[in-house]
Amino acid sequence: MACFILVHGAWHDARCWELVAPLLVAAGHRVRTPDLPGHGNSKLPPTRSTLKAYVEHIGAEIDAAGEPVVLIGHSMGGMVVTAVAAAQPHQLLHLVYLCGYLPRNGDSVFALIARNRGHEPLTAIELALQMSDDKRSCHIADDAIVPLFYGEAEPAVAATARQRFAPQGSLPLAAELDYDEAALATVPCSYIVCTRDRVIPAHHQRRMLATAPHCRALELASDHSPFYSHPAALAALLLHGIRA
Repeated sequence: MACFILVHGAWHDARCWELVAPLLVAAGHRVRTPDLPGHGNSKLPPTRSTLKAYVEHIGAEIDAAGEPVVLIGHSMGGMVVTAVAAAQPHQLLHLVYLCGYLPRNGDSVFALIARNRGHEPLTAIELALQMSDDKRSCHIADDAIVPLFYGEAEPAVAATARQRFAPQGSLPLAAELDYDEAALATVPCSYIVCTRDRVIPAHHQRRMLATAPHCRALELASDHSPFYSHPAALAALLLHGIRA
């Protein structure tokens, strides 16, 4: 049995795992679903959240678990788990990216979006992104949230998720990551490509995977939020991934 730590992505909080976590627990595992600083129940305003604070918070969660963990990062959470895994490799059983940003040294989320796109037209997430006047936070155009993030979820589930969708601090998205690549390469790693993703298109996910030969590719026929749209399939893949 293992301890899973599930790290949410931008604009979300720990509640996004509410359909998946019970399935992992039912399989006999322990699960921790922390809110990143500036999200959910955190008292820190999103405009003051930083990537460093994210990394320190998840590092502390691993310490508090008191055992080696399976660390999972969704979307922007991929940046967080990369830094944590490189800093605490001996505390990880497995590292999993769920349609997550898989950075190289010096990357930020904004830089990865631009590099993954290359000379292609602007992606749907770029077109929908709205910065606050002071540039300290960003949101997604209201009419784009459900189609981009929850297009395959049941309408009631998508409606609840839409209500929870919150502003995202921009500092964590602009911060450049600096981590120990050699240490990261020692951690068993899987990447779940969500093949119908409209936020990070599948071919962009595969472009990042091509830079990480230590990371095994898995696939899930899903949109960007399989924890809402396909929770059973996601849980089964996570359980398979750590056994394989």
